[in-house]
Amino acid sequence: MKIVSLAQLNLFKILLFGALVSCAQGDQQQKKLQFRFLSPTKTSPIKVIPSIPATKKDSKHATAHPLRGGNVVPMIGPIQSFLSALGEVKSHLAAAAVARGSSFLACYPIDTIKTRIQTRTSNPFGIAGLYGGIGSGLFGQIPYAVLTFGSYEQYKRMLRKRFPEMKPVFAYAIAAVLGDVTGSGWLCPAEVVKQKLQANVFESTGQAVSQIWFQEGVGGFYRGYWNSLMRDVPFRVAQLTTYEVAKNFYLRFKRSQRFHRMSWETRTRQSSVNLELSPVESAVLGGVAGCISTLITQPMDVIRTLMMTNSAAYGNSMVICLKNVLHHNGIRGIYSGLVPRLAYVAPSVAIFFIVYEMTQQKLKQWE
Repeated sequence: MKIVSLAQLNLFKILLFGALVSCAQGDQQQKKLQFRFLSPTKTSPIKVIPSIPATKKDSKHATAHPLRGGNVVPMIGPIQSFLSALGEVKSHLAAAAVARGSSFLACYPIDTIKTRIQTRTSNPFGIAGLYGGIGSGLFGQIPYAVLTFGSYEQYKRMLRKRFPEMKPVFAYAIAAVLGDVTGSGWLCPAEVVKQKLQANVFESTGQAVSQIWFQEGVGGFYRGYWNSLMRDVPFRVAQLTTYEVAKNFYLRFKRSQRFHRMSWETRTRQSSVNLELSPVESAVLGGVAGCISTLITQPMDVIRTLMMTNSAAYGNSMVICLKNVLHHNGIRGIYSGLVPRLAYVAPSVAIFFIVYEMTQQKLKQWE
């Protein structure tokens, strides 16, 4: 289990790094191949750039330029490519971090109540411990949001650039899958600790971390990992695809309604102006996307919670866990905690997209 968990974590690191590097290096190669040739007129003759001979030091690594016939400096290294790719989506990274931290803090008590109901904890609505595990949650959620939404934007750009004929909705869905897989390797350990604290299995984060480590090793922090992936991937696909499609449709509708009330001259001047969502519009669209995603993924959320908090009781198998829940509680069992989760996800996603859109708009104004 330890080897598998470490391999999973390394896989996601390689996936994120490789995707970002490939995008950045592709852009660098494209820029290197772009040369301007002026038309042969009297005032603007063609400029011929002589080749630069390679020195002995560089001759082993230099490559012949396809247009100039000389040698060029080799491609930039992976670290520079990685940093360049991050720079392209820095506004999305910052917006995702601020938005996720805000929404997580605002709705955390509801998430605690949902976890208590699913694990059948006594007095699930008790005030004491409503913010138990908040430190672990923030430690997991903010980097997870940065990785997921930052890489989502990068994947989306890469797909639309390399496959221009692809329908936008498919690009959104594929990018959402890749983005969530990229961030999930970081999130799972923090979620295991957080949910054990919410279910009152341990009294503090330090105790939870030490006990999990000594009893189960690294694998203990990845309990329910595949369950998380099976819940989070369809959730993110449904959430981001619904939000993106609804946002684009609404902005087109908003623009058409505004143009109907304008004169021809005003329409011409305003045609290049980009419309943005207001906070209320972001909240409504985000809330709808969150509700749809929650209804689709609720059964896997129940299984994930049970596997993370007490996987040994179900033979460390999500199939056995599902059978057990259905046998004892029927369909209602796999939808336990739906109301608290809707009460958590809908405002959480609404707050997230409000802050996300507003932060990006502010960053664009400051650039």
